[in-house]
Amino acid sequence: MHGDLALQLVTGSYRSTQATAPQLPLPKYALPLILAICLETRQLGAAIQAATETHGSALSQDNALVCALTVQHLAARRNKRCLLAYLHSRLGGIKERWWDAGGALAYLLSPAASANVSADVDAPDLRSALSPQELDFMRGYNSLVLDYKSDFLDVLDLAAPIDRPPGELMVDVRVLKDAGEVVLEGGERVEFIKGDRFRLERSQVERLIVQGFLEEV
Repeated sequence: MHGDLALQLVTGSYRSTQATAPQLPLPKYALPLILAICLETRQLGAAIQAATETHGSALSQDNALVCALTVQHLAARRNKRCLLAYLHSRLGGIKERWWDAGGALAYLLSPAASANVSADVDAPDLRSALSPQELDFMRGYNSLVLDYKSDFLDVLDLAAPIDRPPGELMVDVRVLKDAGEVVLEGGERVEFIKGDRFRLERSQVERLIVQGFLEEV
C-alpha cells in the first residue's frame, strides 16, 4: 500500500528517540528504505503524469480516475513530508549530540564516544551511523558555532554544560579512563591515568568531564 514505507521510516525514527539517550549514537542512516521511498514517489509521479497525458481534457469527466489520481498525489506528498520529518529529526539529534559532547567534534566522531554504550543496545558509533551529507552538516555546524563563540571565549564558553552552575573555580576530579597527556590552557602538562585524582581549575577540565574521561568527586 502507498505510504507504508514512509510510515515505517518515521515510526522507526520516533522509536529511536524514545529508546536512545541524547548522548548515545544515532541509529544508522536508513539509506535502503529512503531509496525505496524515493522510488515509490517517482513511480507515483510518473503514473499521474501518464494518466494526465492520456486522458487530456476528458480527465475531469472521469470521477473514479480523478479520485485515484488524487490519492496518488496525496501519497506522494505524504512520502515527501515523512522524508523531511526523518531528516529534520536526525539533524536535531546531530546538533543535540554535538552540544552534549561540549563541541568536541573529534571525540564525538571517534569510537571512544560510544564506548559506554550498553552491549545490548544496537547503536553504531556516530561516524558510521551518519550519511556523508550528515557528516558534512556536522562539520559545517561545528565550524559555524566555533566561529560564533570565538568572540566570547574570554568571558564565556557557549559549549559548556549549563545543567547546574559551578560551585567554585577549582574542582576535584577522578580519572575514569586513560586520556593520555593533556596540555592545559596555562601550558601545564598533565597525564590523566585511570584512577588518579587531581584538583584543577574547572574551566581547564570541563570538556574532559563532559566527554566522560573525568568525574567530579
